Amino acid sequence: MIDDVIHSNSDYLPCQICKDFRQQYGMQLNYCQAWNLKEKAKERIHGVPQCSYKLLPWLCTRLIETNPGTIVEYRCSDDGHFMQLFVALSVSIHGFQMGCWPIISIDSSHMSGPYKGALFSASSYDADNGMFPLAYDLFSSKNYEDWLWFLEKLKMVIGTKGLFIVYSEVFGSENHAHCYRHIKENFSSFLTKLNTKGRKVKENALQMLDSIAYARLDCDYEVAMDTLRTFNHDLAKWVKENNPQHWAISKFKKMRWDKMTSNLAESFNSWLRHEQHHNICVFFIEHMDKLGSLLVEHKNGLVKWNGCIGPKIEEKIALNIGKSENYITYLHLGSSMKESNGKAFLEVDLMERTCTCKAWQMFGIQCDHACVVIR
Repeated sequence: MIDDVIHSNSDYLPCQICKDFRQQYGMQLNYCQAWNLKEKAKERIHGVPQCSYKLLPWLCTRLIETNPGTIVEYRCSDDGHFMQLFVALSVSIHGFQMGCWPIISIDSSHMSGPYKGALFSASSYDADNGMFPLAYDLFSSKNYEDWLWFLEKLKMVIGTKGLFIVYSEVFGSENHAHCYRHIKENFSSFLTKLNTKGRKVKENALQMLDSIAYARLDCDYEVAMDTLRTFNHDLAKWVKENNPQHWAISKFKKMRWDKMTSNLAESFNSWLRHEQHHNICVFFIEHMDKLGSLLVEHKNGLVKWNGCIGPKIEEKIALNIGKSENYITYLHLGSSMKESNGKAFLEVDLMERTCTCKAWQMFGIQCDHACVVIR
């Protein structure tokens, strides 16, 4: 009676089933009866969950045969119980290597199907800053060994294109950037523990932390730190103790490409929100279907591009061009030019694609100073 509804809407809740049965059929169901009805309907639609694990080895073999270049690894325990499943489709691997930003967002979430488990994911940004799913891993649990196994498989996928302890073991700590949003939340919690009084005081402290995190030059970082130290010595101490080399732009030795948070990983979890309720084989197949639809959507979106850069990136460059309207440029040496924004002189080298403000080399997009020189 409810199979069609469950098939089209996996969020059909037992309480809503109770309400609909009362209105449509005059039947009074309790919550447990409605929940059992939903589970039986899901079995009729997707099959018995226990049997889905038996199909996994065959599905993995067929996926590799029909998609050359796909990396799939399935592991089970000595007694035959499921342990791990790693999947990186060839289209994702090729797409990442050919057109994605060299940055990966990694996260984990819980599966809410019949046998629970954990979903590990790796996503990147496409050429227009859209989400590009790269790989995922399903585990029966979530621990240090699982993370290590996932990251080792992921390293096989991404090669040399350029998360604590375990991340450092596989990729090196210098490649690990922390999510600034989580840093800021932890800083805010520490502020509360210090019993700082007044909303304005807390806002000022958070603004100072922003100045520290987003400072591109070492001198600006030190000025921001001195300001915070004057404001509250304990807060400055907290910053130093919480590894700013992993989240402050000026201290991170690699390029962050203007990506300060792990919101991308949360987008991936939201993208597969309904699928996480299903058994493992259904998830396996539905992920492929959704990935195919996403890539078709991205391909159709190319018609909106005016050139070789996407609308979102073009908008950022247009913003930088607008900022630079009143700047003055001076010829310096060779391909290098000096530019004045009214406050300081900055040097732009078009051949090396650098600016002394460091924004061009840090973010990979021409800064406002570079834009005025190019113009």
